[in-house]
Amino acid sequence: MSKFLKTFFIFFALLSSDNLAAKTFTVMTFNVENMFDNLDDPNKEDETYLPVSMKTSKTHINNCNKLRYQRWRDDCLQMDWNDEVINYKLNATAEVILSFNDHGPDIIGFQEIENLNILKRLFELLEPHGYKYYALVEGNDKRGIDNAFISKYEILSSQLHPIKFTGGTKEQIGDTRPILEGVFNVGNKEISIFNVHFPAPYNPRFMRVDALATLNQLSASNDRVNIALGDFNITSLEDAEANLYGKLNKNWYISHLDQCAGCKGTNYYFQDDRWSFLDAVMLKKNRNSKFTKDSVEIITADIQTRDNGSPLRFNAKGLYGVSDHFPVVAEIKIY
Repeated sequence: MSKFLKTFFIFFALLSSDNLAAKTFTVMTFNVENMFDNLDDPNKEDETYLPVSMKTSKTHINNCNKLRYQRWRDDCLQMDWNDEVINYKLNATAEVILSFNDHGPDIIGFQEIENLNILKRLFELLEPHGYKYYALVEGNDKRGIDNAFISKYEILSSQLHPIKFTGGTKEQIGDTRPILEGVFNVGNKEISIFNVHFPAPYNPRFMRVDALATLNQLSASNDRVNIALGDFNITSLEDAEANLYGKLNKNWYISHLDQCAGCKGTNYYFQDDRWSFLDAVMLKKNRNSKFTKDSVEIITADIQTRDNGSPLRFNAKGLYGVSDHFPVVAEIKIY
């Protein structure tokens, strides 16, 4: 055999071994919009998510009337968050998840899960489809909503990282969530997934800028494959003004910027007839990982989609809809 052929076969063998070593897996981010149980937590402002029979006291009524928006006040006073409602919400959420590839993605990062109790009930619906692990760490959000994971891959550890705000009132900071980091064992490699639910758009922009800075600091603190996913709460209007996603794109692949060119968004604001990518999956560049080509998808299951294509949020009275956010899925290759 000639020297050229030997060199060619050696190169081909090395290339083949690299391809065999590569591992692909799928991740989803899903803001499930107020996934609460109906047990009163005295340390949290969860009064809205109780059976109507528990909403008759003067204290409850006074607390409801302090809420920011009329819709929030009405739900707090009148919505009957009973067992039938919770069961529908759980099953509808599972239906959306499992609409992806019939058995759901490999790893799911959730936002707006109240506690381990309700997370475990969702996990039990998904468990027959290969899910084995779940994690939630209680945060400091005043309403009690947290970030969580359900996974087919082992969750080695999970911890909260507080966001380092440069300002903000006590009320504003109390309406935010820490970043949940999960370390996963995927193909015998440890990867970090940062699950975020950043300050809502009615909070000042600097709070979301601070949250992004904290995320970048956390990512710089390790050399693993890093994924960031969740509800970044960056509206299309804010992004047009401040280019927040564009600035991030220098160091992160971003689901709707690097792929999914035909996607409208994950959230629709009726008042302005405006779509936004509040939700995204991001992958740190130069970490031996990449999005599989054309793999990013906005999940628009029938049970969650209006006739105009926008998300059908959950309605407890009529028992329809799921969430005001569509989930995002991406396939990732690590090597």
